[in-house]
Amino acid sequence: MDNKIVKQLTNWCALAVLVLIYFCVVYPHQRVLEAPTALSRLDLLHALVVHRTVCIDAYERNTPDKAVFDGKYYSDKAPGTAALALGLFSLAAAVMNAARIGLDTSSGWLFSSWAACAGSIGIVTACGGAALFAWLCRHVPARNALVTTLALFLGAAPLPYSTMMFSHALVAGLLSIAIWAIARQRGGGFDHRWTGRAQWLKAHRWDLLAGFASGWALASEYTTGIVLVGLLLWLASQGWHRAVPFCLAAVPPLLLIPIYSWACFGSPFILPYSLNASFPEMKEGLYAIKWPDPETAFNLLFSPARGLFFWTPFLIIAGVGYSKLVHSDWRLFWLTYGIPLLHIIVISGRTWDWPAGPTLGPRYLAPILPLLALPCALGVQRFPRLGMALAGYSILITTLATLTNASPPFPEHPNPLFDLHIPMLLKGQLAPNLGTVCGLPPWLSVVVYYAILGGGIWWLWRRLPPEPAPGRAFDRTVETSADHAT
Repeated sequence: MDNKIVKQLTNWCALAVLVLIYFCVVYPHQRVLEAPTALSRLDLLHALVVHRTVCIDAYERNTPDKAVFDGKYYSDKAPGTAALALGLFSLAAAVMNAARIGLDTSSGWLFSSWAACAGSIGIVTACGGAALFAWLCRHVPARNALVTTLALFLGAAPLPYSTMMFSHALVAGLLSIAIWAIARQRGGGFDHRWTGRAQWLKAHRWDLLAGFASGWALASEYTTGIVLVGLLLWLASQGWHRAVPFCLAAVPPLLLIPIYSWACFGSPFILPYSLNASFPEMKEGLYAIKWPDPETAFNLLFSPARGLFFWTPFLIIAGVGYSKLVHSDWRLFWLTYGIPLLHIIVISGRTWDWPAGPTLGPRYLAPILPLLALPCALGVQRFPRLGMALAGYSILITTLATLTNASPPFPEHPNPLFDLHIPMLLKGQLAPNLGTVCGLPPWLSVVVYYAILGGGIWWLWRRLPPEPAPGRAFDRTVETSADHAT
């Protein structure tokens, strides 16, 4: 296929991936009062907009996820997610005020949460999906990249967590953008000939973008730290001078953490987790993380309640990709294998609450998903039919759970797919979605969702080149065009 045509197709398809993922993550939303973690951030947003304070005393009974200091209550979550959502939340509040709908009514809570998620987490998640697709197109044929991207963004944590005020979909999107930007940067040396600030910024703009995205990810979810260390080492292995702009750009979003602590507690050196009012276990170990535990690791990977491979069996195909990656690029192998393994080992030490509340899947493992993309894509390239089957099943069960209830409690539902989600679907008991809000019956709102999802995938599939052209010209062209696509 002509290189110019490949470039145009990749550009348009990356944009289409963004639009398709965005539709899928904003169509449904969750019942606001069923997710304590999301409510903690929503309490903070309501307190900021309604009462002009970071103190959530007026709403603290909504959630156990809160810090207490000097007799007052505060959200104990990392501030990045709420900071990103504040603008759209404020706009939604203004719209409801003009319509004479109270922000603190049940309708106000739902609409403001929906608007804030769609205008912040949803956009970043969709952009992250497009960036991941563009990066994968450098290594595998575009159709393999598409299967992998959709499986990880619609068949794993980013989909359900983007439908409520969780940080994990945002983190997956930001890390995907960071990976794409690091690969986008040309060269690794420091140019001593630069003559001004503008020239330096232009020369290092992609590493700056990667650092900013990474910093915001850590400011939104503390468990991202291990992955960020891996990204920094990967970047430095390509030229240690690149670490300078990366780290500089990470500083501004990271300042949100001490600024929030200072606003709440009068000191930038206190993390809200250390003052949690409901769970004394948070004051043990490293914020409840102790020595690694094999049983907890097994539950996080394989249990029906929260297992990563149970809810996203597509990830199994990564094993095939590692066997190829270990011989082709040792740096990418250790980034995509060693860092996720280390992350799982560390998180397994959080034994006291391994289900992590009413959530879908192991939310603390969400930061490793972008790192698993490349070995999965290489596995799909080796076994395309198996990869497509696993991707389709992962997307099916994850969308089903998201359309019904993405906050299944434990231990009430040890196998939520079969004892909660499927029964709810059969009874027409759905989470709020754009279809039902517009007056459609529940079954038709589900049909509309899957019709648009299926139609979008079919449209993309028909327009992507099935295999690369002979020689290295395809690799160079796709590398350039995919990078420009996002």
